[in-house]
Amino acid sequence: MKKLWMIVLALLLASSAGAQYDVNTDSFGVYFDTSNQFPCRDINYVFAPFPVYLVLMNPSGPVNGFECTVTRTGTAGHFVLSTTLQGVGALDVDASENGFMVGCAQNYPVVSGGLTLVTWSIMTTGPGGLYFFIGPATIPSLTGGRPVVTGNGVLRRCTTYSGNVNVPVASYGYGCVTPTETASFGSVKSLFR
Repeated sequence: MKKLWMIVLALLLASSAGAQYDVNTDSFGVYFDTSNQFPCRDINYVFAPFPVYLVLMNPSGPVNGFECTVTRTGTAGHFVLSTTLQGVGALDVDASENGFMVGCAQNYPVVSGGLTLVTWSIMTTGPGGLYFFIGPATIPSLTGGRPVVTGNGVLRRCTTYSGNVNVPVASYGYGCVTPTETASFGSVKSLFR
């Protein structure tokens, strides 16, 4: 009987492994669903447009603006068919292709634990895949090399789903990305004192 329960538990854990939840506060991510659960999609459907969402998960306060860059790299040729800013009266003042410096007339609503900031429609034109990276704005308002949000007139540095701006936050047509934990040497050293 004990073996049966272990098998059932293993199957339940394996079935939930596809959904990944970002538990970090003020964390930027890219998702392929509106419930903000899937930062990866293993299959590349060539010539079939698909939606991609830039989301701020678990905001620590109100948000009515953000700044970051979102870049895509990989082996699959692709086109961005449309880019739609979410938010009431959203205005992007960053003229660069991958940069965002957006302000809104009202705070973004929280849905499924996150704020949907941008929606893209993307289409791949060949086999392979894409990695998505989120980094600081092209002309950042705060130092530190991270994306930034604003709410109630206060700027806040944010993190990314991967925990590092040099590691992809999402993948399409490749295996899933795994978040990393960032820790300073001092914090690791303090564990052994």
